[in-house]
Amino acid sequence: MARTSSRFVSVAIAACLLLAACGSDAAVDAAKGTVVNGNTTTVAPATTAVEATSTTPTVEETTTTVEETTTTAAAPVVAGPADGVVFTDPEGAYTMQISPSWIDASDEFPGDIEGWFTGEESADFAENVNVLTDSIPSSTPLAAILEASIGELEGQFPSFALIRSELVAGTSHPELGLLEYSAVQQGLDLRFIQVFGVWNDTLVVFTGSTDGRLGEEGANRLRPYALTLAPAG
Repeated sequence: MARTSSRFVSVAIAACLLLAACGSDAAVDAAKGTVVNGNTTTVAPATTAVEATSTTPTVEETTTTVEETTTTAAAPVVAGPADGVVFTDPEGAYTMQISPSWIDASDEFPGDIEGWFTGEESADFAENVNVLTDSIPSSTPLAAILEASIGELEGQFPSFALIRSELVAGTSHPELGLLEYSAVQQGLDLRFIQVFGVWNDTLVVFTGSTDGRLGEEGANRLRPYALTLAPAG
């Protein structure tokens, strides 16, 4: 009974993330709103202009630019998983490696989302992975997708805490977006790892949900699989 309960809770939490993270219409639309001119991508500037006010006697007005910066921890460099077996999306959108010990849970998720339980679970949470796809122009920058996803997650989850957000090289694809964060969901301290890929006018999002009480352990376990995400064929 405990195992069934922990998996039910885990799927319910994953379903909330499907609505809140980059798979949501709001985040996808925000990323699509990035302007692309030829080979040059224009994104929202990372600086905010602050106009000075004049006083009596009159002094020269100055404009101060305040640069917004985000510091995140660097993701460890990893190779592909030692036990990985190739999984190809039934819709032909992506391929990745999964562990042969993972338990297929795709029937637990809505639509064409593929999902697995990894077998790591406690009395109240079962570690799981899911992969969703959505339509998006291939010209959409991954940096814009990461930024939009963070904004959406911050709005949905007050306990959201960013751990890292960066562009990385996958084991089979030259550029992927990596997002790792923690949040409290249904009273559980959880850690999440997401990897984003864009190709063939399709956004592919890998989400791994782990027990935050284990710190880096769950993310370190799932990251090698996440970074094998690549176009199929």
